Amino acid sequence: MRILFTACPMFGHVNPVLPLVLAARAAGHDVVVATGPDMAARLTVPTWAVGPSHHEAGGGPGTDWLAYFASTARARAADLIPRALDWKPDLVISEDTELSGPVAAAATGARHVVHGIGIMPPIRLWAAFGPVLDGLFDQFGVPGTSAGHRAATYLELCPPSLRPADPAAGRIWPTTLPLRPVAGTPSGSEQLPASLDSLPYEQTVHLTLGTVFHANRNVLHTAIAALSALPVNVVATVGPDVDPAGFGRQPAHVVLAPYLPHTLLLPRCTAVVSQAGAGIMFGSLAHGLPHLALPQGGDQFTNAEAIELSGTGLALHPAEVTGAAITDRLTELLTNPTFTAAAAAARTDLTTMPDAPTVLTTLTTSPHG
Repeated sequence: MRILFTACPMFGHVNPVLPLVLAARAAGHDVVVATGPDMAARLTVPTWAVGPSHHEAGGGPGTDWLAYFASTARARAADLIPRALDWKPDLVISEDTELSGPVAAAATGARHVVHGIGIMPPIRLWAAFGPVLDGLFDQFGVPGTSAGHRAATYLELCPPSLRPADPAAGRIWPTTLPLRPVAGTPSGSEQLPASLDSLPYEQTVHLTLGTVFHANRNVLHTAIAALSALPVNVVATVGPDVDPAGFGRQPAHVVLAPYLPHTLLLPRCTAVVSQAGAGIMFGSLAHGLPHLALPQGGDQFTNAEAIELSGTGLALHPAEVTGAAITDRLTELLTNPTFTAAAAAARTDLTTMPDAPTVLTTLTTSPHG
């Protein structure tokens, strides 16, 4: 079977689909991942570089994300549809913010599946996303509607314990298959720095603002200074292509790096301090780690709320972020066993979800999977 995956060119949008990509390759299927040129260059699987890079599209803090997803989808569709028509995929799997994938699926007659990347977006967003998708179908002369897109199967990474509890809120995609999230998939060349082996303290805290909101340097500086004053090891990622030297000389128990794969790093950690992106939220829970959320934008406020409501962590909103507040909240996470217990329960919740090979079998053997 030929399976085409599409994703916006950001780590938090590409990484969640990679376990299914790798499962499909291992099962002998022909696989291509279509994304921006910057992310395509980082992957070790067959790729198509389509549309702009994240940097070229102007993504970052302060971005109008609806406009971003709409404009980049138009550019990707212009590159993607001709290649898809030539390649003739049997199945197209697009992450839930990537809107050129459903157009390519309709153009080629392929079956379409939506891959979640976090908590399913709230139904209120469909009032904005639906017309954008309908416009893409019209622009490229492809028969399809946003209503038809909502009928696709949705691969849901979010465990029940973190989903919104209000049934009246509605769901964009009513038909779902659970899929266990994985805490990042390192490439063959990625490894942890040797300096982690000589860190002096028993407990290690991972600090990150992700790969989009890391440009909020004041928050990173504040968090690094606050955490470095505690008797814990600190491993902070400051953003892809960012020089850690710009943060100054650090004590021996603090390690800074541009980017580290969570699959390798999180097993060494005791707790996480992050922007509450979906990837690091699920990654921390997959390892049973309590979480201090510092949401910066996008879906991170929803994720931070889910972390608090589930009892797996605490949150500080932008106006609340000070060095003293970070120190106090992290100390509470590390000393109050209820947070670790809730995170361990969430980890168990995740382990009951089917893994990528199991879900792939469902998708490729059931006409309605």
